Amino acid sequence: MMSWLKIRGVKSSELLICAEHTGIYTNTLIAFAHKKGIALSLNSPLDIKRSIGLARGKNDAVDAARIAEFAYTRRDKLRLYEKPSEGIIKLQYLLTERRQYVRQRTAIINLHSAMGQYETSDGRSRNESAINHTEKLIKKVEEQMHTVISEDPAIKRNFDLVHSVKGIGLINAINTIVYTNNFKSFESPRKYACYIGVAPFDYTSGTSIRGKTQVSKICRTQQKAELSMAARSAIVHDPGLRRYYQRKMKEKGGDKSAHGIVINAIKFKLILRMFAVVRAGEPYRVLNY
Repeated sequence: MMSWLKIRGVKSSELLICAEHTGIYTNTLIAFAHKKGIALSLNSPLDIKRSIGLARGKNDAVDAARIAEFAYTRRDKLRLYEKPSEGIIKLQYLLTERRQYVRQRTAIINLHSAMGQYETSDGRSRNESAINHTEKLIKKVEEQMHTVISEDPAIKRNFDLVHSVKGIGLINAINTIVYTNNFKSFESPRKYACYIGVAPFDYTSGTSIRGKTQVSKICRTQQKAELSMAARSAIVHDPGLRRYYQRKMKEKGGDKSAHGIVINAIKFKLILRMFAVVRAGEPYRVLNY
């Protein structure tokens, strides 16, 4: 590509690369652009797809042309990508590795449960051994996460602050640090809540459409699910949030749908608290109100 550009007299300083953000698979491109001093803009694949309108056919050349058209038409609005620190990148890979081991452990546990009375003693032994092995791997990954955090003062500072919020454990703290680029990529907690899929939106149009206020299905499902576990933990360990949960459940009738709405509200409160402690530079204090 660089040779092709050189023939056409395009300098690296004049170049902008626009690409779809595909998680850790984009990191090679990020490293290349950073090394060459090339401006880079990473965008949501869904955002690019919907901007094109009705499209027919698909191959690499067509996709490249469509992304180039997207970049040109939005050239005044594109946001340049800021390369995260090495610590953030390492944590991103460790999160991905840990999730693979958690999925493997879950699959083995489900197999063990499904076998029931037909499971042989040898099979049970193998399953238990596999479960123990994956749990050891998960523990080793988490130990390495702590090491990476301790080696970067900026990450360590924000990790300690975020971790002080009741309900926010190791994984949710790292999730937030990684996906906010250590609180640099989002101007407000509301925008991050929207990105995760926690912020509610109105669904109305004129006088005929009066839909329920609800969260969007376009979200980071993995991070949203892990934040749900944090919300449930916060209800147990934070007296104020526990009373808030009980009060809201009573107001909304206490059924299953009410539980989801109230849990979502608590997730939003946790995001607000994480951003607040980082901005204030002080750990969270539980108020027994």
